[in-house]
Amino acid sequence: MANGDTTPEQRLEKLRGLLMGTRSDSRVVRALGQGDKGNVLFGAALHAADRLRVGQAPTDLEQKALGVLRAALSDAEIKQWGQVYREAVTQLGRLAVVPEVITRRPVTSGYTTANLKADFGPVAAEHMARANSQVVDREVLAAGRDFDSPSFLAGVRGAGFGVTVFDAAPPSAPAAGTAEAEAGAEPGEEVLATPAPFRAKLELESFYVERAVGDQGGGRDEIYWCTSSTSDKVSGPGYKSQEFGAVKKGDTRTFSTSNRTIFDGQVGNAMILSMYCWEADQSTSDWYDRLQTAMNQLSKHLFDTWQWQIMSQFIPVGIKVGIALDLAIFFTSIVEHLRNEDDLSCERVLVLDRFDLALLAHQGSTNLHFNGDGYHVLKMKYSGDKVPFPTGQLEYAVYQGTAWGKPLTLPWESITPPALASYGGKLYAVWARPGDQKVMWSRLEGTTWRTPAAIGTDQTVHQPALAVAHGKLYYAVTGNNNNLYWRTFNGTTWSPVTKLSNYVTNLGPSLAPEYKDRVWLTQIATNRVPYLNTHDDRQWSQAYEDNINWRTERPVAVCPFDGYLWRAAAGTDRFVYYSVASGGAEWSDRSRIHSWQTNHTPALTAFENKLWMFLRGNDGNLYVGTLPQATHNWSTAAIVGGSQPLKLMDAPSAAAHNIKLYVMYRRPAS
Repeated sequence: MANGDTTPEQRLEKLRGLLMGTRSDSRVVRALGQGDKGNVLFGAALHAADRLRVGQAPTDLEQKALGVLRAALSDAEIKQWGQVYREAVTQLGRLAVVPEVITRRPVTSGYTTANLKADFGPVAAEHMARANSQVVDREVLAAGRDFDSPSFLAGVRGAGFGVTVFDAAPPSAPAAGTAEAEAGAEPGEEVLATPAPFRAKLELESFYVERAVGDQGGGRDEIYWCTSSTSDKVSGPGYKSQEFGAVKKGDTRTFSTSNRTIFDGQVGNAMILSMYCWEADQSTSDWYDRLQTAMNQLSKHLFDTWQWQIMSQFIPVGIKVGIALDLAIFFTSIVEHLRNEDDLSCERVLVLDRFDLALLAHQGSTNLHFNGDGYHVLKMKYSGDKVPFPTGQLEYAVYQGTAWGKPLTLPWESITPPALASYGGKLYAVWARPGDQKVMWSRLEGTTWRTPAAIGTDQTVHQPALAVAHGKLYYAVTGNNNNLYWRTFNGTTWSPVTKLSNYVTNLGPSLAPEYKDRVWLTQIATNRVPYLNTHDDRQWSQAYEDNINWRTERPVAVCPFDGYLWRAAAGTDRFVYYSVASGGAEWSDRSRIHSWQTNHTPALTAFENKLWMFLRGNDGNLYVGTLPQATHNWSTAAIVGGSQPLKLMDAPSAAAHNIKLYVMYRRPAS
């Protein structure tokens, strides 16, 4: 068996220095030295090595950890690692790079997967706080922009690796406006039916060099890429690209068409992808291929522990980040001991669930930034089977002045949040249907909803917008080419579709009902700035750039109330903010509303001398808060439905209609 590029003596000396705290200048020291709760997998592997040394039978988790070590080391050397670990614990008691839940455990006591799950809360919290972990709102991925923030890339630069999860807010984030929020209560677990698996295929297209690694002496780089992957259905193979020689700053290199597939297999709910950028003058060793395979098996084992088969979006995001980062730390710590040169430029781990893969399939490709010893921008594309966008059943609830009625489910599914407006004595709803992404409309006529019909050939994957002004129903939508379109409806027919200038946007627009004899349309430009257009029943104005330097990743809700124009949105920090205008495009500075948080656009509407705001809390419940005309002070937020809260997938829509208040949303599949 090949045992890496170092000798057993070198590896033991590296390990001894790491555990005793006499090393300070390597990647693994930076990786392991950022907290005192994490590094559980690394510690579990050393504890397993110690138990192997004295003849103890390994637990389920220890067996997996030993499998990773055995990919490159003999059992004899693994036992030596156990001996070095035990000596360090005996001498120091507490180790800086191994958590106390491991070091305080006697060699006769194994560390199991059940122990890991019980101990993982503090680990996840610690990892979530690291600069090299990021949770990205899916709407950013849906918008097609690079999602790596500057602060995250700085964290990756410092650590040499990073973890990305696409999800909602952290599980410990409070439900908006509740008393439980102050106590730090967490939402209960939601279980959804397992959907049918699909074939996912991921390929590497090219990479661009922002900053070269630089060999000793300033030579040009020799770059190659490796990946490992596993889904809830299969473990992917270890991948290694061709070697790209003489790589320098400003270069763009393309992967071989015969060697670019990094995953091609079945996915039920989610997958985890580990990616590595190397700079070296040699190819990877056989031990590295085996190490990737072993890491795949360990990854799958760990995510199975947290029930991969449950719809992945309901696994707390902190757990996903915690597992992924601990896996990355474990890999880095092993590789560092196996190589003479620390030539791993950067490592990234991504957790992708069915929703994320669907969005990636729609976008086609995405850029991943590897800001390590060098800085390389990797372009990855999805080329597998078409993944249906997650659909939800349309549902609505009605408030009649004293209480909310039970929710009413409609027999139609949607891939977008709906839009709602009252016009001509009827309640109108528009949404995009699954499959062909056609925009559909229906209206409530008395107590019956009209059979849905398509609005021309309009298609979208974003929430449409509706508003009433000038005796018409205005409609706006972001098309699949990212252009903005609009129409009006006179109660009988829709006007021809018209493109609104040459605007490009990656999000849905919002419309406000008539205010100061105009309809108000807000679009979010690709630079995240809200732009405002108004229509006076003759033509659209030029776009007004936001005057308060507001940046948002989500559409803005806008509504006239009490002589002012009000708008609200979730900020980049997920807190809810609002601002007001008294007649034009000049907005007051934004203000935060209590501790309300959401990952989606709120809904605003005026009803009974109050401005009502609806939003999806971090626990998936529908919340409502009001601002009375007399005080202009926001109330606390209340759960709609009380003890039987209404659950929704994303953004709600609301409208006052026939002395009632309606809220419509997408209900998660059951």
